Amino acid sequence: MNKVNILLTIFLVFVIHYFDGFKNIYKIYKRSYESRMQSTHGFCEKESFGFYNDMVKKYEINKYKVIQENYESYPLLRGFFYEKDIRLDKKFVLILNYPYTNLPETLKVEGKEINLSNLKLLEQKNNCYLYIFNS
Repeated sequence: MNKVNILLTIFLVFVIHYFDGFKNIYKIYKRSYESRMQSTHGFCEKESFGFYNDMVKKYEINKYKVIQENYESYPLLRGFFYEKDIRLDKKFVLILNYPYTNLPETLKVEGKEINLSNLKLLEQKNNCYLYIFNS
C-alpha cells in the first residue's frame, strides 16, 4: 500500500509538471480575471472582450438593449455581461472587428440594416465601434 501511494504521488507531480500546472496556478494567482480574459479573448480581436468590458464599465451598456455584430465570426459575449432587467430608454450598436478601415453608411448588424449616419459614435478603438441611437 505504501509503494502505491508513493507511485501515485510521483505520477501526480509528473502530470502537474508536464502540463505546467505550477506555472498556471501562479499565473491565475498573479493576474486579474479581466487581464486573463482579455489575453484569451482579445481587446479588438477575437471576441473583443477588452473593448466590450470597457464599454460596460464606461456606459453600462449591459443594462440596455445592444445590437451587436462580430465580423470575425466569433461568438458574442452577451453571457459574460448578462443583466436580467434591461432598460429601454437607450439602445446601442456594437460593431466588433470590422475588416475595413472605413465604415459604410449602412451596415447589417444582427440581420438588420442600420443607417450609421442616424447614430452617434460614442467610442472607436482600432476596428471596434460603439454607437448609440439618437434619442
